[in-house]
Amino acid sequence: MFLPVRILMVVLLLAAVIALEVFLARRKAWWPGLVPPVLLFLYSVVAIVSSIVGYYTVYGAGIQVTASFLVDLFLTFFQCNILTLVLLATYFVCRRKDRQKQQLDKMSIQDL
Repeated sequence: MFLPVRILMVVLLLAAVIALEVFLARRKAWWPGLVPPVLLFLYSVVAIVSSIVGYYTVYGAGIQVTASFLVDLFLTFFQCNILTLVLLATYFVCRRKDRQKQQLDKMSIQDL
């Protein structure tokens, strides 16, 4: 496939995931909006662990823990969790707007 088509597909997929997050975050219950970020976080943990186990399986030796390895591990973990951070930010923004709306409704009822 052409590169612009792939980019368009990725952008549409990301927009769909963010739209799902907004939908789930605006629900009355607090926990449905946290499901996608938690799933992505668990996926990143599984990816890191499987890469370490895969290295051990292929080379038959453990990984030497050096400063360079720890930095690479941290950067990989951070890159895997960028979408998780975006979804958490979306969740908290949506919940804050709904909380403000509820407080305004309470104030208007009290004024009556």
